[in-house]
Amino acid sequence: MSSLGIVSELEVIEDRAVDPAAGATATAFDPVQGVLAVGHSTGSISLFAAKYTTNSQLQSGSGSPITHIQFIPGQPALVSIDEQGMLRVFDLDTLEFCFAYQVPLAPTCLGVFAGTTWVLVGTDGGRVYFVDAINGRKSDFSIGCLVKPTSPVAAVESHPVEAEKILIAYSEGTCVICDLGKASVSEKAMVLSKHRFEHPEPLNQTTQSDPWLLCAGWSPTGDRLAASYSNGVLAIFGPGSRSVPLVARTIQCPDILPKEAAMAAAARMDRKLLSISNVRWCTHPQLDRSFLAVTSGSTVKLQNYIHILDTGGRDANVKSSRDILVNDSYDIGLPLVALGTVPGESPWRNGNDGVRGLAALVGRNPHIQVLALQPDLRLKASKALPGELKWCAAPATQQFYSEGELSTALGRALAQLLVDSTLITSSSAHVDADAAEPRVKDISGLCCCVESSGGLSLWCISSRRLHRCDGVDLDLRYLARLVGAEGQVYSVSMSALSGLLAIGTDTGETFISVLTSDPWASIAQNYTPFAELCRLALPYYSERPQKPQSSDSPRNTRPYSTQADMLQSKRSSAVHRSRSTSLHEGNFIRRNSKRLSSSFGTLFRRGSSASGHLKSASKQSVDANDVLNAGVLNIKAAVAGVDISPGLARPAELVASAWAEQLSRLNAEMSTMVYGLRFDAAEQQRLAGASQPNQNAQAPAADGRSSSQTHADSSQASDRQPCLHVLPFMLARFAYSSVVSVVAGHSGMVAISYTGGAIVVVDIAGQSVVLVDNINLAPNPDASVNKIFGNGIVEPATISTMAFAVDSNSSKQMLLAGTSRGHIYKYSLGDPSTPPKVVARAPTGLVEYLALEDGQTLVVGTPLSISVHPQLSAKPAAIYNLPGSNAQLVRMRTVRLSSGWRGIAAVDSQAKVILLSLPDLSEVARLTLPGDAQKLVHSADICIDDNGRIQMLGSNGRLLQTHIAARGRESEANRNARRSYFNMQLPLPPQPTRKGITSWLLGKATDPSADIDAFLGSHRRDLLSSGGRKPGAQLCTELAPLDPELPTLALNKRSRQDSKVGEIDRSLNADEFSETKDMLEKRGQQLDDVSEAVQHLSMQSEGFLKKVRAYNAEQEKKSKRFGLF
Repeated sequence: MSSLGIVSELEVIEDRAVDPAAGATATAFDPVQGVLAVGHSTGSISLFAAKYTTNSQLQSGSGSPITHIQFIPGQPALVSIDEQGMLRVFDLDTLEFCFAYQVPLAPTCLGVFAGTTWVLVGTDGGRVYFVDAINGRKSDFSIGCLVKPTSPVAAVESHPVEAEKILIAYSEGTCVICDLGKASVSEKAMVLSKHRFEHPEPLNQTTQSDPWLLCAGWSPTGDRLAASYSNGVLAIFGPGSRSVPLVARTIQCPDILPKEAAMAAAARMDRKLLSISNVRWCTHPQLDRSFLAVTSGSTVKLQNYIHILDTGGRDANVKSSRDILVNDSYDIGLPLVALGTVPGESPWRNGNDGVRGLAALVGRNPHIQVLALQPDLRLKASKALPGELKWCAAPATQQFYSEGELSTALGRALAQLLVDSTLITSSSAHVDADAAEPRVKDISGLCCCVESSGGLSLWCISSRRLHRCDGVDLDLRYLARLVGAEGQVYSVSMSALSGLLAIGTDTGETFISVLTSDPWASIAQNYTPFAELCRLALPYYSERPQKPQSSDSPRNTRPYSTQADMLQSKRSSAVHRSRSTSLHEGNFIRRNSKRLSSSFGTLFRRGSSASGHLKSASKQSVDANDVLNAGVLNIKAAVAGVDISPGLARPAELVASAWAEQLSRLNAEMSTMVYGLRFDAAEQQRLAGASQPNQNAQAPAADGRSSSQTHADSSQASDRQPCLHVLPFMLARFAYSSVVSVVAGHSGMVAISYTGGAIVVVDIAGQSVVLVDNINLAPNPDASVNKIFGNGIVEPATISTMAFAVDSNSSKQMLLAGTSRGHIYKYSLGDPSTPPKVVARAPTGLVEYLALEDGQTLVVGTPLSISVHPQLSAKPAAIYNLPGSNAQLVRMRTVRLSSGWRGIAAVDSQAKVILLSLPDLSEVARLTLPGDAQKLVHSADICIDDNGRIQMLGSNGRLLQTHIAARGRESEANRNARRSYFNMQLPLPPQPTRKGITSWLLGKATDPSADIDAFLGSHRRDLLSSGGRKPGAQLCTELAPLDPELPTLALNKRSRQDSKVGEIDRSLNADEFSETKDMLEKRGQQLDDVSEAVQHLSMQSEGFLKKVRAYNAEQEKKSKRFGLF
C-alpha cells in the first residue's frame, strides 16, 4: 500500500531537448550577469548561465536563422536580428518577447551605443539606423551611405571613450569617423575623417577582384582603429593617417608598406591566411597589455585560424610594425562562422575590456567552442561547457548506459574531469565551494555515445545534466583502420564497476577497451602486429555466398522497429561486398558520401532510418498468435508444471561428455583468434585526438613556425596527463557473422552473441575463450568454428540479450541468455564444462530484457509481456501482458527512484511509461512522455537508467531527456518561464571616463548618454504602439509624481518637439490633447514608412540603372565587334 502511494505521486518531467540540427549562428556574452546567448538556425536563442544546470530558450516564432545578438549593458534586454531583417527585443527577466522592428534594408552588423540603450544597425545599403532597445523607439535620424558608390556597412562601433563618435566601416574599403554632435549642421560636417588604404599592387593580385574590407574596430582607448581585408592585410590607422596607415601587415609579413616587402608578402602568402576577419582589439584582465584577436582562412566563409597579436600596453599606442607581434595562431580545425569575446567583468568598450576568452562558432553544422585566454596570451580549449553545446559538436547516433554501480576509483577520476574554471559565470556572483567541485556521489551514471564523426565519447550524468568527459574519447575509424576492420557499430556495453567497454560490429569484430588512468598499461598478454591483423582480415571481406533466409530473420521484426529491415539489407550487401583494394591507404574518408569509405579502416554508423534499438536488431518477430500463446501459458502456469521445450532447436538435456569435448576443442582453437593490441605514442595520441583540436595546428606564424611548434612544450605538458583514458587492448574476430549483442561483465569477462545462434564468452585476464555454443546445434566433438557460426543452419534462433549474474546457490558466476524464441539459457561460468540448460521461457517469445534482482528473482521482458521467475524457476510467479493490440513495449529496466520506490519502468510504442511493482507486476502508474516523444518513440534509440532517467535519441541526433520524479515538481519548461537572467543587485562596473558632447538642445551635460538620447529621440517612431512592451517592466517601480510647477523641459529632458507641445494652451482638456498627440504620432509613423520606402526604391532604381548602363555598353561593344556600326 505504501508503494502504491509513493508511485501515485510520480510523473514524467521533461528536462530539455537538444537539437543538433539547430546549428549555432550568433553568440554574445554578458559578463555582469554571467549569461551566454547562442542564436540558432531555427530562430531560437539559448541562454546559458552558471546558476542554472540547464539552458533556457527564447523563441522568435519566425524560424529564420539568427544573424546577430547584442546585450544592452546594465539593462534586462537582449537584441537579436534574423536573416529576414527583423529586429527583436527580449526581456531577460521574464524571458518574453517585447517588441520588433523590421529594418528597411538587409542588416549586416549590429552594435550598441556605449552608455545608452540605443543600438546601431548597419545595412547592405550603407545606411545606419538607431533603435532604442529599452523604450521601444526608432529614431528618425539615420546616417546614409557616406561613400560613393554605395557600399554595405561591414562594421559599426561606438567610440570607447568619446560618446559622440562612431566608426562606420564600408566594405569597399573606407573607414569613416562620425561626430553626432555635428549632425544638426550637415552630413558633411558630421564626418570627422576618412581612412582608406591603397593596397600595394602585388597584394591586389592575390585576389581576383579588389580587396574588400571585412571588419574594423577601435583600439581600447579609441586613438587607433584596425581594419582587415580579404587579401590577408591587417591595417592600423592613427589620427593623422588617411591613405597610409601606421601599420600594414599580413600574418606572415610584419610590414608590407615598402614595395619590396609587399612583393615578398604576396609571393609567400599562405592560402589559409588569405582572408582576415573578425577584428577585436581587447585588453587582458590580469596583464597590463592589449592584444588583437583576428581570424583567417582561405575565404570569408572558410575561416580556420584565430590569431592573437600582442599590441603592447593597455593603451595600445601602436606607432609602427615593431609594436605588434604575432603571439599565437590557433587552429580550430573546423570552419569558423563567428567570433565573440568573453569579458571578465566590464561590459564597456564594446565588450573588449578585460577579455578572458573567446566564444567561437565552428563547424559545418555550427556549434560553440569556448577558448580560454591564458596569462601568456595563448588560447586553450575550455572544458567547462554546458552539455548541450558539446552535444551539438558531433551529434550522437547511438547511446548506451553503463551497467552496475560506479566504482569509487573510477568515480574520482571522472569527477576530476568535470572540475574546470568555467568562463560562463558572473564575476560578481557567489559560487559555493562545495558546488564548484563535482563529487563522486553526484555522478549518477555514465552514458557512452557513438558520434556521427566516427568517434566514441563518454558522458557523466550529474544533477540531471550531461557532462562530457573531455579527453575520454576513442577514434573508432582510426582504430578500425589499424586492424583492418570494416563494419558499423551495432552494440556497446560498459561496466561501471570494472570500467570494461565492449564494442561489437555487424561484421563480427568486437573491440574490448577499458577506462584506465595509465594509457600504457599492459593488459593483453600476447600482442599481434597491425599488419598481421590486416592480413588476417582479408578472408572476411572476400566474395562469400549469401546466407539463407530463415523464419527468425530480422526481416520479420515487429512493425514498430524499422531498424531490422535495414540491418538485413545491409547484411546482404555486406556478404556480396568485395574486398577493398585500399587496405593500406590512408584516405579512408570519402567526401560527398554517406558512408566514410569502402576501404578497410572504416567504421559505419547507423543511418537515420536505423535509429531504433540496437540490441533487438536480430530478434524474432512477434507473431500474432503469441498473444494467444501467452494466455495458454497463463493457464499452464496455474498447474504444477510448465513445459519450456516448445521451439527448441536442440534437445533440452545435452550430453555432458559431448559438450565438454566440443568446448575443449573450440576454446583452444578460438583463443588464437583473440588478439592483443598495443599502440605506440603517436597511435595512442591519435586514438584520443578528437578531443584535442589544436594538436595538429599548422597555421604559419610570423616567423614561419606553426602554433603547435611555437608552444609545444606548454601545450603538450598539460595534454600528457589526463586522469582517464579509453584504452583498446583486445580484438575478438572469429567469423564473418554480425554481432547482435555484447555484454561487459564486472569480473573481466565479455559475452558476445552473433546471428545464427552463436555465443562466445571471452576471458580478458587470460586472453582466452572460456565458452562457445550455438543454441541451434547439439554438442559435437567434431564441431568446427564455421559450423558453430551458423553456416548451413536453416531457420536459426538467435540470442537476443544477455546478462551476467551470480548463482545464489553456488555463489559462482553465470550467464543468462534470452533467445528470439523466448527461451532463457543458463551458462555456468564457474564450471564451463557443465552443459547449459533452459531455465524458463518467456510468454510471448523474443526476449528483450533480462535481469536477476537480488540474485534470486529473474525478470524477463518481451515486446508484449513481462514475467517474473523466482529462483530461476520455469513457472512464472507473475505475468504482465501489455493491454491493447497496437502497442508494444520498446524499452524496459528495473529502476530505483529518488522517492524510494523500486520496480520496473517500461516505455511502450505509444510514448507511455508503465511502472510495475515487484514481484507481483501490478501496474501502479501509467505516465505520458512529454514533449515530442510521440514523434520520436517509433524511430528513437531509447535508454533508461537505474534512477528513472529516460533519454530518447532521434535519427537526426536530436536528444529528448526526461526523468521520473515526484508529482508537483516543476517541469523544465515551467522553470524556464520563471527564471530570470537579470539580477538588479549585481552592480555595474564603473564606465571609463567619457567625454560629453555640446548639444544644441540641452547644452553641456555631465552625462553624455542624456545628450545622445535627447538627440536620437527628438524625432522618433514609437515601436510599442502596436502592442509591444518595455523590457524589465516588472523590475521598474512607480515613479513619484512630478511637481506640475517645474518646467517640462527640465523635468523630462524632452526634445524640442515635445517642448513645443508642452506650451500648447492649458485650456485643452486631457482627452483632446491625447487624441491630437496620437494623430500626430500616427501621421509621423506613416511619413516615416513612406520615407523609408522611398529610400529603398531609390537605391533599387539606382542599382537597376547601373545594370541597364552596363548592359547597353556591352551590347554596343558587341555591335562594333561585328561591324554593324
